Amino acid sequence: MFTRSVGMRLAIVGTAHLQARDLDHGLELGNRSVDILARVQSSRAKDYVREFNVALAPWRREPTVREFIQRTRKEVGVAA
Repeated sequence: MFTRSVGMRLAIVGTAHLQARDLDHGLELGNRSVDILARVQSSRAKDYVREFNVALAPWRREPTVREFIQRTRKEVGVAA
């Protein structure tokens, strides 16, 4: 349970950074979140990752963003 909450918090804070137009820090937190949440089965956790991916919309063409979205699909089971 603790692991899941840490992963979800990282996704939430990462989303806030994206909303503040800070892609680099947002992606760093998003990747740390996926590192944790890839090992957890939780529909709520997937919702937070999905919201993070939605916040990535302005940078959809960036290679790092495309890689991240691919990673969430493969490791967490979340589509963009």
